[in-house]
Amino acid sequence: MNPLTRLFRRSRAFRLAFYASMAPLWALIIFISFDSFGAYSKVGDITLLLLIMLFALWAWWYGEDRDRRRTVKAKHANGNGRPPTAA
Repeated sequence: MNPLTRLFRRSRAFRLAFYASMAPLWALIIFISFDSFGAYSKVGDITLLLLIMLFALWAWWYGEDRDRRRTVKAKHANGNGRPPTAA
């Protein structure tokens, strides 16, 4: 198990610190969603929101791809599958 995951599961203080550190990110998303930069620039609003959404999409994709690669690697290590191809 990942040491960070172990710490996250066992330490209530770490979880609370993590959740508190997410508050500025949520504040930024809400700030953009309410069109607070409306007088400044619509393009800036949309660009920043798009960047946040693209990062979230990448993070989701990376996790899914990592799990897929681990499964293939485990199958190959057990002799239950074809060797992974170099890509």
